[in-house]
Amino acid sequence: MNRKELIRRVALAMRENNIRKPISSPKQVFHISDDEGNTKDFVVRKTNKDVLFTVEDIDAIIEACLFVVEEAMKRGEPISIRGFGTLGLKYRKRRATKIPGTEEWVDVDARYIPRFIFGNDLRMCAKIYELSLQDKQDTEPLPSPDFIDDEEIEGE
Repeated sequence: MNRKELIRRVALAMRENNIRKPISSPKQVFHISDDEGNTKDFVVRKTNKDVLFTVEDIDAIIEACLFVVEEAMKRGEPISIRGFGTLGLKYRKRRATKIPGTEEWVDVDARYIPRFIFGNDLRMCAKIYELSLQDKQDTEPLPSPDFIDDEEIEGE
């Protein structure tokens, strides 16, 4: 899934769950006076509305989230989202490895790499996907009798 598809799916999920942004407008005051100098002020409050988030709103939200994650990673801070997982940095020691094509040994310097540790909710998603694949395999049609070998029937 690319970024555009992610934004589209988030927008669809927010619409299905009726997640809206509140919009309120300021009150307005009307001054009414008559010929005799009497004045009266009327305060009109507009109703608050809830509107759907636009794709541009969701794009800005995702962009801001990714920016915050990148900045935290640049400072070496781990990011933990309950149920989803933890993003962080892992230190890899200096090591030697073999290039598969040439069988030549090279040294790889020590460095930090990004690391993701998945949470229980993601683990359950993977398990549900695995079970759905098993269900698809279990529901495959059995071979028709045309494929039964005639010699097997005679030998019984």
